[in-house]
Amino acid sequence: MRTAEPLPATDRTEGPHRRIRLGALGVAAGAVVLVLGVHALVAEVRTVGSGSMAPALEPGERVLVAKTGFDRWALPPGTVVLFDAADLWAARDDPAGTVFVKRVVGVGGDRIACCQDGRLLRNGEPLDESHVMGRPTDQVRFDIEVPAGHYWLLGDDRADSADAREHLGDPGGGNVPASRIIGTVEAVVWPLASMRQVEGSDE
Repeated sequence: MRTAEPLPATDRTEGPHRRIRLGALGVAAGAVVLVLGVHALVAEVRTVGSGSMAPALEPGERVLVAKTGFDRWALPPGTVVLFDAADLWAARDDPAGTVFVKRVVGVGGDRIACCQDGRLLRNGEPLDESHVMGRPTDQVRFDIEVPAGHYWLLGDDRADSADAREHLGDPGGGNVPASRIIGTVEAVVWPLASMRQVEGSDE
C-alpha cells in the first residue's frame, strides 16, 4: 500500500499563515472603511470652485466642512456654510452641481436691504462687514424679510458672487431653508502654505 508523501514544510505552513495575513488585511480594510464612513458623517473636505468668497476663500483651496457640533437652525450671522440649493437656485450658477459655499448675512426674522453707502442694512442698521474688504454691495437693489427657519446667504466678493440676490425670483425668493445646510466651513486645509481658520463675523 502506498502512503501519502508528506507535504513540503512550506506548503504545510503557508496555508494557515496566508489565511491569517488575509484576515488581518480584511480587518484593516474594514477599519479603513469604517473610519472613512464616520469621517463622511462628521466632516468632509471640499474644493472651492469660484472666487465668490474671496478673500476669505480662494479658488482651488480645499476647506474642512464640519457636519456635526452645530445647530443648523441657529447659525449666527457671519457663519460660512456649505449648503445644497437644489430646486432653489437656478443651475446657471454651477452647471456641475447645486452645492455652494456662502456666508450667512440674515437669519429668520431679519429684514435685509440694499443699500446705504454701499453697505447692507439689517433691520435698518448698516452692517460692518469686515470680511468683504471694503467692496460695496450695491449691485442689486432689494428689500426682503428672511422667513423663519431660513437664511439669506451671500458671497464675500459681492461684485463676483451669484448668491441670494440673484435668486429673488426663484422659489423661496433666494432664501435657503436651514434644513439645506450641510455643514460649517471651519478651515482651509490645502495647500499647506494657505492653511488657516475660516473666521465668522459677529457684526
